[in-house]
Amino acid sequence: MSGIAARQATKAEFRKMPPQLVESGGKAKTWITRGGNFAVVVSEVEPGAVLSRADNPEEYMIILPPDGASATIEAGGRKVEAKPDSLTIVPPGASTLTATTKGLVARIFSKASDDIMAKASNAATYADGAPELAPPDLWPEPYDGYRLRHYPLAQYAKPDGDRIQPRVFRSTNMLVNLFVHYKTRRSTKALSPHWHDDFEQASLTLSGKWIHHMRYNWGSDLDTWQPDDHGEMGTPSVIIIPATVVHTSRDAGDGESSLYDIFCPPRMDFAAKKGFVINEDEYPLPATNAAATPGAPAPKTGGTLLSWQKPG
Repeated sequence: MSGIAARQATKAEFRKMPPQLVESGGKAKTWITRGGNFAVVVSEVEPGAVLSRADNPEEYMIILPPDGASATIEAGGRKVEAKPDSLTIVPPGASTLTATTKGLVARIFSKASDDIMAKASNAATYADGAPELAPPDLWPEPYDGYRLRHYPLAQYAKPDGDRIQPRVFRSTNMLVNLFVHYKTRRSTKALSPHWHDDFEQASLTLSGKWIHHMRYNWGSDLDTWQPDDHGEMGTPSVIIIPATVVHTSRDAGDGESSLYDIFCPPRMDFAAKKGFVINEDEYPLPATNAAATPGAPAPKTGGTLLSWQKPG
């Protein structure tokens, strides 16, 4: 591990804090939590709530959890009827989400959506611009151009519900790992503490209870040392884990638990592993890397992951 964490983790339990926005005539309550390069936006919606973007500069993602809302999503002259347990990648430009049932909607935006970043509950945490992070450079455009992309997620879950099942998708500007929901608790004998040298991780949890174990690296100044964090978080919630912080997550509640890990820009270590990213055939990898350009520096992948198939 290299470096000392430049900031503390942000923890946001949405129902314990006021929403940043009340939209669509009161039919949508919206909480916004940012990292250095992205924002996680969670809304509680009623039928008829409209969440729109007039001219979003980059792609963004919409997650509808299994017990979340249904919605009509429109962008780029196309429309999808999105059901719960789905992921939708929305192209740049104008877009509209209209809720057709009550429930939760999660959206993920890149740093380019500066109006959203400015409204985040923790905007002041990133007033310095997060110089410790790798820049959020866009990866190449999709092979068939920007368009609305919709993925019902149940088809990517295997019958064995007792093991960890990653489901990884990416766009030009972010990557998400939407783990199949947990119905049994993760063994405390099989955790995966690790860290990332130059990128943050957001862990979004919309059901269950979670403990995100964190350990901050020590520097030479004892007065700057931070204690280990083993605090339990309710849901819906998100934690933004800083670069260089050792972390691992485990579900601590009863019943079903959800975990969605978010990275911006996409992770090269995940994206370059053939067959690991489900929609890899839709998005090319960056052409400039050590393999493609002899003598060129490899793009940053975000540091060290000790057990990449395990969550958090």
